[in-house]
Amino acid sequence: MRGGSLRGLLTLLMLSGLIFLIYPFLKKKIIISSSKMSIDTSKAVYILLKARGYTETLSRYMTAQASHETAVNGIPFESFIFKNNNNCFGMKYAKQINALGEKNGYANYHSIDQSVIDFGDWYNRRRNSLISLPLVITTLESYVNFMKNNKYFEAPESEYLKGVQYFYNKLFIQ
Repeated sequence: MRGGSLRGLLTLLMLSGLIFLIYPFLKKKIIISSSKMSIDTSKAVYILLKARGYTETLSRYMTAQASHETAVNGIPFESFIFKNNNNCFGMKYAKQINALGEKNGYANYHSIDQSVIDFGDWYNRRRNSLISLPLVITTLESYVNFMKNNKYFEAPESEYLKGVQYFYNKLFIQ
Protein backbone atom coordinates (compact mmCIF):
# COMPACT_ATOMS: atom_id res chain seq x y z
CA MET A 1 0.00 0.00 0.00
CA ARG A 2 1.08 3.51 -0.63
CA GLY A 3 1.47 5.90 2.30
CA GLY A 4 -1.34 8.22 1.08
CA SER A 5 -3.82 5.35 0.92
CA LEU A 6 -3.01 4.27 4.46
CA ARG A 7 -3.54 7.81 5.77
CA GLY A 8 -6.83 8.03 3.90
CA LEU A 9 -7.97 4.72 5.37
CA LEU A 10 -7.04 5.84 8.88
CA THR A 11 -8.87 9.15 8.39
CA LEU A 12 -11.96 7.29 7.16
CA LEU A 13 -11.87 4.95 10.16
CA MET A 14 -11.49 7.91 12.52
CA LEU A 15 -14.46 9.73 10.97
CA SER A 16 -16.55 6.56 11.09
CA GLY A 17 -15.70 6.18 14.77
CA LEU A 18 -16.74 9.76 15.49
CA ILE A 19 -20.05 9.27 13.71
CA PHE A 20 -20.60 6.05 15.64
CA LEU A 21 -19.95 7.91 18.91
CA ILE A 22 -22.17 10.94 18.23
CA TYR A 23 -25.05 9.13 16.48
CA PRO A 24 -26.93 8.33 19.71
CA PHE A 25 -26.82 12.01 20.68
CA LEU A 26 -28.03 13.11 17.24
CA LYS A 27 -30.83 10.54 17.34
CA LYS A 28 -31.94 11.79 20.77
CA LYS A 29 -31.93 15.39 19.52
CA ILE A 30 -34.10 14.42 16.54
CA ILE A 31 -36.62 12.74 18.85
CA ILE A 32 -36.68 15.77 21.15
CA SER A 33 -37.22 18.08 18.18
CA SER A 34 -40.04 15.89 16.90
CA SER A 35 -41.68 15.88 20.31
CA LYS A 36 -41.36 19.67 20.58
CA MET A 37 -42.94 20.07 17.16
CA SER A 38 -45.88 17.87 18.18
CA ILE A 39 -46.46 19.96 21.32
CA ASP A 40 -46.42 23.10 19.16
CA THR A 41 -48.95 21.48 16.80
CA SER A 42 -51.14 20.57 19.77
CA LYS A 43 -51.08 24.20 20.89
CA ALA A 44 -51.91 25.37 17.37
CA VAL A 45 -54.89 23.00 17.14
CA TYR A 46 -56.10 24.16 20.56
CA ILE A 47 -55.81 27.84 19.57
CA LEU A 48 -57.63 27.20 16.26
CA LEU A 49 -60.48 25.45 18.09
CA LYS A 50 -60.78 28.29 20.61
CA ALA A 51 -60.81 30.79 17.73
CA ARG A 52 -63.73 28.85 16.23
CA GLY A 53 -65.71 29.55 19.39
CA TYR A 54 -65.42 26.28 21.28
CA THR A 55 -65.19 26.45 25.05
CA GLU A 56 -61.87 25.90 26.74
CA THR A 57 -63.02 22.49 27.96
CA LEU A 58 -64.30 21.31 24.59
CA SER A 59 -61.20 22.67 22.83
CA ARG A 60 -59.06 20.65 25.20
CA TYR A 61 -61.08 17.49 24.57
CA MET A 62 -60.85 17.97 20.82
CA THR A 63 -57.11 18.67 20.97
CA ALA A 64 -56.56 15.52 23.04
CA GLN A 65 -58.59 13.58 20.47
CA ALA A 66 -56.53 15.00 17.58
CA SER A 67 -53.36 14.08 19.45
CA HIS A 68 -54.62 10.52 19.94
CA GLU A 69 -55.72 10.18 16.31
CA THR A 70 -52.33 11.24 14.97
CA ALA A 71 -49.99 9.67 17.52
CA VAL A 72 -47.14 7.31 16.75
CA ASN A 73 -45.33 5.77 19.72
CA GLY A 74 -46.97 8.22 22.11
CA ILE A 75 -45.96 11.30 20.14
CA PRO A 76 -48.91 13.26 18.70
CA PHE A 77 -48.99 14.54 15.13
CA GLU A 78 -46.49 12.00 13.86
CA SER A 79 -48.82 9.75 11.82
CA PHE A 80 -48.41 9.25 8.09
CA ILE A 81 -51.91 10.65 7.46
CA PHE A 82 -51.20 13.79 9.46
CA LYS A 83 -47.82 14.42 7.85
CA ASN A 84 -49.01 13.72 4.30
CA ASN A 85 -52.58 15.04 4.46
CA ASN A 86 -52.50 17.76 7.17
CA ASN A 87 -55.37 15.75 8.64
CA CYS A 88 -55.45 16.39 12.40
CA PHE A 89 -58.40 14.18 13.21
CA GLY A 90 -57.97 11.11 11.01
CA MET A 91 -61.09 12.03 9.05
CA LYS A 92 -62.02 9.88 6.09
CA TYR A 93 -62.88 11.83 2.97
CA ALA A 94 -66.61 12.51 2.70
CA LYS A 95 -66.58 15.51 0.36
CA GLN A 96 -65.72 17.94 3.16
CA ILE A 97 -65.90 21.54 2.04
CA ASN A 98 -62.33 22.42 2.98
CA ALA A 99 -60.64 19.19 1.88
CA LEU A 100 -58.65 19.15 -1.34
CA GLY A 101 -59.92 15.62 -1.94
CA GLU A 102 -58.90 12.15 -0.91
CA LYS A 103 -55.33 11.03 -0.43
CA ASN A 104 -54.29 7.71 1.11
CA GLY A 105 -57.96 7.00 1.88
CA TYR A 106 -58.38 10.08 4.06
CA ALA A 107 -59.35 13.72 3.63
CA ASN A 108 -56.41 15.76 2.38
CA TYR A 109 -56.00 19.38 3.48
CA HIS A 110 -53.87 22.28 2.41
CA SER A 111 -53.28 23.21 6.06
CA ILE A 112 -54.16 22.09 9.55
CA ASP A 113 -56.49 25.11 9.79
CA GLN A 114 -58.68 23.57 7.10
CA SER A 115 -58.66 20.23 8.91
CA VAL A 116 -59.76 21.89 12.16
CA ILE A 117 -62.54 23.78 10.36
CA ASP A 118 -63.87 20.59 8.75
CA PHE A 119 -63.77 18.68 12.02
CA GLY A 120 -65.62 21.54 13.73
CA ASP A 121 -68.23 21.50 10.98
CA TRP A 122 -68.66 17.73 11.43
CA TYR A 123 -69.05 18.18 15.19
CA ASN A 124 -71.54 21.06 14.81
CA ARG A 125 -73.70 19.10 12.37
CA ARG A 126 -73.92 16.20 14.84
CA ARG A 127 -74.44 18.53 17.78
CA ASN A 128 -77.14 20.54 16.03
CA SER A 129 -79.02 17.42 14.94
CA LEU A 130 -79.61 16.77 18.66
CA ILE A 131 -80.79 20.29 19.43
CA SER A 132 -84.07 19.03 20.94
CA LEU A 133 -82.21 16.69 23.28
CA PRO A 134 -80.20 17.87 26.24
CA LEU A 135 -76.57 17.41 25.28
CA VAL A 136 -74.14 18.33 27.99
CA ILE A 137 -70.51 17.51 27.50
CA THR A 138 -68.79 18.19 30.79
CA THR A 139 -66.43 15.24 30.98
CA LEU A 140 -64.02 13.58 28.65
CA GLU A 141 -66.11 10.42 29.00
CA SER A 142 -69.26 12.20 27.77
CA TYR A 143 -67.27 13.67 24.84
CA VAL A 144 -65.90 10.29 23.77
CA ASN A 145 -69.37 8.77 24.21
CA PHE A 146 -70.81 11.46 21.92
CA MET A 147 -68.15 10.70 19.31
CA LYS A 148 -68.81 6.94 19.55
CA ASN A 149 -72.58 7.42 19.26
CA ASN A 150 -71.99 9.44 16.10
CA LYS A 151 -69.80 6.68 14.65
CA TYR A 152 -66.63 8.77 14.58
CA PHE A 153 -64.43 5.83 15.53
CA GLU A 154 -64.72 2.06 15.41
CA ALA A 155 -62.46 1.09 18.32
CA PRO A 156 -64.04 -0.01 21.60
CA GLU A 157 -65.10 3.12 23.49
CA SER A 158 -63.01 2.25 26.58
CA GLU A 159 -59.89 1.84 24.44
CA TYR A 160 -60.45 5.12 22.61
CA LEU A 161 -61.17 6.92 25.88
CA LYS A 162 -57.93 5.59 27.34
CA GLY A 163 -55.94 7.03 24.40
CA VAL A 164 -57.66 10.42 24.48
CA GLN A 165 -57.32 10.56 28.28
CA TYR A 166 -53.58 9.89 27.98
CA PHE A 167 -53.09 12.92 25.73
CA TYR A 168 -55.47 15.10 27.73
CA ASN A 169 -53.39 14.43 30.84
CA LYS A 170 -50.10 14.90 28.95
CA LEU A 171 -51.16 18.21 27.40
CA PHE A 172 -53.37 19.81 30.02
CA ILE A 173 -52.80 18.16 33.42
CA GLN A 174 -49.16 18.47 34.38
